[in-house]
Amino acid sequence: MPRMQHEVLDRLDANQRAQDGSLLKLPSVLYGEAADSRHGRSGRALPEAPRSLALIPMRRRLGVAARIAQDRFAEVSHALHAVSLSARPTSGAAYGGQALIDGVLMRGPSHIGVALRTADGGIAVTSEPIATGPIRRRLTRIPVLRGAVVLWETLALGSRWLLRSADVSAGEETQSSSSTGATIATLAITILIAVVIFNVLPAIAASAIVLALGSTDLLLERAIDGLLQVGILLGYLAAVGRSSDVDRTYRYHGAEHRAIHALENGDPLTRVTLARWPTAHPRCGTEFLVVVILVSIVAFSLVGRLDPIPTVISRIAGIPIVAGLAYEVLRLLGRYRTNPIARALAAPGIAVQRITTRKPDDGMHDIAIVALTAAIEAEGGVVPSGSERPTSRALQSLKAR
Repeated sequence: MPRMQHEVLDRLDANQRAQDGSLLKLPSVLYGEAADSRHGRSGRALPEAPRSLALIPMRRRLGVAARIAQDRFAEVSHALHAVSLSARPTSGAAYGGQALIDGVLMRGPSHIGVALRTADGGIAVTSEPIATGPIRRRLTRIPVLRGAVVLWETLALGSRWLLRSADVSAGEETQSSSSTGATIATLAITILIAVVIFNVLPAIAASAIVLALGSTDLLLERAIDGLLQVGILLGYLAAVGRSSDVDRTYRYHGAEHRAIHALENGDPLTRVTLARWPTAHPRCGTEFLVVVILVSIVAFSLVGRLDPIPTVISRIAGIPIVAGLAYEVLRLLGRYRTNPIARALAAPGIAVQRITTRKPDDGMHDIAIVALTAAIEAEGGVVPSGSERPTSRALQSLKAR
């Protein structure tokens, strides 16, 4: 009996460490900002981006579209990462990740590791350095602006690998169905459509509702705006989650979170240890959604009441500003992760993950393990002792076009 009691208390202590976020700094929403000299490292849980919608089947389109919505407004989180928690087995390096189409991307301070399920059922893995430069380093030292810079950088990286994962899943490992220009155009159009649906339309609808009520209370209008944004987004995520393709993506999302949990707590990366951890994670980009909505309510309240056309223009033009302000708020909250107020603000993000993460199978755990191992070793780190090494091979390079 004493031994059983000891094991139970150990498990409770491990769960408490995961819940109280005592090691956490910032949610993985905007994990790429490593240039700040006071933090010196980055790690972000990236958002995902779209597949060229004209070149993939409808079911795959739904899967990509769901990730777009989730990560543009919850992680754009996927995470969109931020300087987060120390991973003890790798000398303090921080890691985040994102689910892909039948795969997982893990990101460290200066490298990424990617593992994808191939058409023949195997695992293809690769790693690569993250491009940086002096201009980027300067920009990421400027408050507010750095949030917009990191957001776009993360979206671009996530978009490229989401497209690549869709090709690999379809058996086109050495072929790319989209050019760089087409990828950028698709990303821009997708973001624009998403902003209109999830941001502009709620603002116009809220204005009409307040007008119908005969009120002129601007704060009431902004509160209704925020509720409509959340309602539309959650309804969409829940609806597309009924698709089998999106369901698989949500399950990979859960596997990615479990692998990060295990690493952060010093556990070996194995199927058994990953299965012990929850699929939700405090640093998931869904937390970014809550902060963005709160910031937008305040920011657009300061702008005042506008006619429909100026409202549309202000919401689109205000994306970088709101993202930058939200990023600064996340940095601040990250310093006080154990504070009751900060934990209360994180609670809605955890709740939303009941929709965007689901229980993965062992094969999905293997993908997350391979991706995280590749990222750790690319950083020059060492995986925790006792970790498994699922069978994998190198991802084939794209053929020159």
